[in-house]
Amino acid sequence: MKLLIIGTAIHCAARVSVVAFQPAPCGRMASPVTILRQSRVPMPVNKGELMNNEDLDRRQFVVNSVAGLGFLPAITFGGSLAYFPSPAAAEPTLGSSPEHPIVILGAGGKVGKMCIELLANRGLYCRAMTRQGRTVLEQESEYVTYGAADVTKLDTLREAVRGADGVIFAASASGKKKGGDPAHVDYLGAYNAAVACIEENVPKLAVVSAGTVTRPDSVGYQATNFFVKFVYGENIMGYKIAGEEAVRDAYAAANKPGVSYTIIRPGGLSDGVSVGPGKVHLSQGDVYSSEIPRIDVAQVTVAALLKGPATDFTTFELNQQEGLQKALSTLPDLDSQLIHTGKASYDALLDGLLTDADMRQKYPDLMSGFKGGDKIEPLSSLQR
Repeated sequence: MKLLIIGTAIHCAARVSVVAFQPAPCGRMASPVTILRQSRVPMPVNKGELMNNEDLDRRQFVVNSVAGLGFLPAITFGGSLAYFPSPAAAEPTLGSSPEHPIVILGAGGKVGKMCIELLANRGLYCRAMTRQGRTVLEQESEYVTYGAADVTKLDTLREAVRGADGVIFAASASGKKKGGDPAHVDYLGAYNAAVACIEENVPKLAVVSAGTVTRPDSVGYQATNFFVKFVYGENIMGYKIAGEEAVRDAYAAANKPGVSYTIIRPGGLSDGVSVGPGKVHLSQGDVYSSEIPRIDVAQVTVAALLKGPATDFTTFELNQQEGLQKALSTLPDLDSQLIHTGKASYDALLDGLLTDADMRQKYPDLMSGFKGGDKIEPLSSLQR
């Protein structure tokens, strides 16, 4: 086994308890190597990648590279690396390598652009995708590259997401003359993104959808459809829930380890300043609705993508506490485990989410089964 460590050495302390033997070169008898039991011993750690170790996946290599934390290579047993977790070891961080960036589809939109800025400010690499491949940030960033992709065309998405550590789908209808109507962007586009991510082994896809999409009798659903149709096309809410279902179906059909999705359903989008995590209301069941600043949507979307397994195969609604009300008065009050609010961070809002499968099993009465109505055409009729 080969070990390559790249970067600058730093020191940190690790609690270890190991007595082992290190193989000597040229077949000589191994000498004993003792590491003090239950002692905090300063150990040299390199900021770098552990290469050719099949037991560690790409995402773990990435976090080691950026944080200089995670695994302390110390001893080999018959050619195998023994490593010890650092006390500050973090979950694998997506986007920590320029070779494996986070891809944002719909980067020209307001939420997509905010996601790029947030990721770049964290020092995470991202690839901003628009139909023309245009620049969307006012200032250049070493962490941001640009590319062209059309969500209505699967072949362009395969190339766009290849090698990505994660994908954010922030695209939405912009009108037939610009980029596509709801049927082709919010429905077919979401499905294409899922298929491309599954085929290219992208660890996670985060889809920005909309709240009240399963409540066609609600004011939020009907008002959104009414006002959007004059600019972007008919039945955008119906196509958004159809897109969600297409994503879920694609992942269920693939049943592929190592890939997952999360779906974010924001309420009415506003351009106001952030209300902060403490005033964000996150819930499951599509019961509540209010406005939510786009910047808070972007913050939660990025947090959901980076959260790890806690958001795998989940769907949740995102609103601000002010003005919060039920989408329909007939909907039941939610159990406390389905409501997440008053948290100190966006990341903490995502703790304890139920998967879509768990929601169907535990709360079947909340699952309306609505998939967009009779006007939703089969995907095959939209594919080009």
